[in-house]
Amino acid sequence: MSRLVTGEAISLSIRPASLMARAGSCAIDFLIYMIVNIAYLIGLAYFLGRIGTYQSEMLAGTIAFLATIFTIVGVPCIVEYLTRGRSVGKLALGLRIVRDDGGALAFRHSLIRALLWPFEILGSGGGVAALVGLFSADTKRLGDHLAGTIAISERAKLPAARTNHVKPELAAWARSADISPIPAPLQHRAAQFLTTAHMHTEESRWARSVEIADELNNYAAPAPPMGTLPEEFIATIVEFQRWEGYRRAQKAQKAKEVFASRMDRLPHGLRLQ
Repeated sequence: MSRLVTGEAISLSIRPASLMARAGSCAIDFLIYMIVNIAYLIGLAYFLGRIGTYQSEMLAGTIAFLATIFTIVGVPCIVEYLTRGRSVGKLALGLRIVRDDGGALAFRHSLIRALLWPFEILGSGGGVAALVGLFSADTKRLGDHLAGTIAISERAKLPAARTNHVKPELAAWARSADISPIPAPLQHRAAQFLTTAHMHTEESRWARSVEIADELNNYAAPAPPMGTLPEEFIATIVEFQRWEGYRRAQKAQKAKEVFASRMDRLPHGLRLQ
């Protein structure tokens, strides 16, 4: 998971697209654009054969060159702009291009990315894009760095919802303890660990639980009761955070209903006749 700060200074948790997913979507788009370009050139050659003049051959060569440029630069730019960061390849793999602040792409973002596409993908066989993405924390290619964009995965899998057993003494401790909000990446790792803990070896499970519990301990005071196992502590924190989220959602819904009921009444006890 990664953090993204919007223009309104709101921090969001996102899942940047993996390098393999980006390579796959790029390959699909490249194949489609080349098929379109080849089909156009075949049609142009057929038309040229019907005319068969020297002037038409020169014109056809110019048109073919311009059409190829339009196919590898113009078409990706237009498609990405009109679909708000999508393309056939990205749609197939669940990816989307957004601005660094999470907003939708403007035309200039799509244009900058499209202008770099022939150099990064065609000119180097994808080597430049792969090399830059490999050393980028968010797998950005050169066009992303210059345009200020990022590729995100819209199919990020969340841990399966499950109810964790919490001992009564730990539940009582959680109700009286001061537990601060847990950062989204840490909360995600904790929930994921509880879901997959049975798949670890005993040594790996213990080491991982100690590591996560040590991080969670910074957000809870006082410490849990003596003798609490790390995995029990993690389960208690995760369930507490889940319950707190549910309680806040219920409170917000109730406030919304109260506000709506007040809007339906006239002030000072007045009534509509």
